[in-house]
Amino acid sequence: MQIEIRKATLQDLAAVKRIEDTCFPEAEAATEASLSERLQLFPESFLVAEAEGELVGFVNGAVIDEPIIRDAHYHDAALHNPAGAYQSVFGLDVLPEYRKRGIAANLLKALIGAARQAGRQGLTLCCKEEKIPYYEKFGLANSGRSDSTHGNAVWYDLILHFEERRGEQMGPKIILASQSPRRSELLSLCIKDFAVQAADIDEKAVEERVLAEAENGSFLDTAKELVETLAREKAAVIHRENKEALVIGSDTVVVLDEKILGKPIDEADAGAMLRAMAGKTHSVLTGVSILWGEKETTFASETKVSFFEWDDRMAEEVQAYVASGKPMDKAGAYGIQEEAALWVSGVEGDYNTIVGFPIALVDRAIHRLLAEAGTEK
Repeated sequence: MQIEIRKATLQDLAAVKRIEDTCFPEAEAATEASLSERLQLFPESFLVAEAEGELVGFVNGAVIDEPIIRDAHYHDAALHNPAGAYQSVFGLDVLPEYRKRGIAANLLKALIGAARQAGRQGLTLCCKEEKIPYYEKFGLANSGRSDSTHGNAVWYDLILHFEERRGEQMGPKIILASQSPRRSELLSLCIKDFAVQAADIDEKAVEERVLAEAENGSFLDTAKELVETLAREKAAVIHRENKEALVIGSDTVVVLDEKILGKPIDEADAGAMLRAMAGKTHSVLTGVSILWGEKETTFASETKVSFFEWDDRMAEEVQAYVASGKPMDKAGAYGIQEEAALWVSGVEGDYNTIVGFPIALVDRAIHRLLAEAGTEK
């Protein structure tokens, strides 16, 4: 069977819509109006596969300025930026009777190739958990659970960072030792080419060791030592396998009443953490460790966050937030960039420390190391 992959045209709209409706449930499928808009605004990144004159699959996505797809990108094709940094994938669709023939793989490879040729920094997409292994075969790295609620489904952010761009002088390979899409998004503000590689360490064992070995001093100092140690050990795991790379590790904890609040173990734990913080001020500590050859820069940043007093409205909002599953991968059971922002009465310090990555400090630390070596990224 001969398969031809080509750029789509507006004349393909009816066939594209039929394929979309076959491949996705109604809540997730793009509307005909949305598909028409995409065909008109970014035909260069809307590719179709034809088998003997019949359209059997397609891949499409806007070019965007960040490595994470937002729900707004799906609904507003005007957010497409022809000069953007990242090629997104909104959908990779192949009719059921034509699957397992390599058509989806060829479509995705063609889009990746076009994005590289256009000088993009990478390719990004959202997928469901069961599809993660498939996309990892193409070099995409799982950056963790997405903030997207598209189609009321659970999605994961996957990103492929291109390591080479047209004619640019390359510095050291830079690796972010974290799956957090928030850290990846923030790092992309200052570093355009980096890889994401999660580090697997026993965080609980590290916490127990640091607390047991703590000498006289404030609990906050011990907590800072903890996040620095966690960040350093995460970076070290990846650095041992990538000796020439500049590796960035990071970790975040919340400190309340001389207790460390990490990621909740279940929904009840998440709810209890948020209830305990109501009406109080807590500290968010983010540690960062940068390893490059024999060089190391490790530090911790602290920001104080105050929550409003607990009331019936907050109780309802917390219950809904916990039920959404969003708190489960976050220290202190909340992300300030999410619904939890409604409970914050005040912030003292760097906002991005709360998000989980004090990017201004990270930027200065990275470029100080690169400048010392005479290499800029």
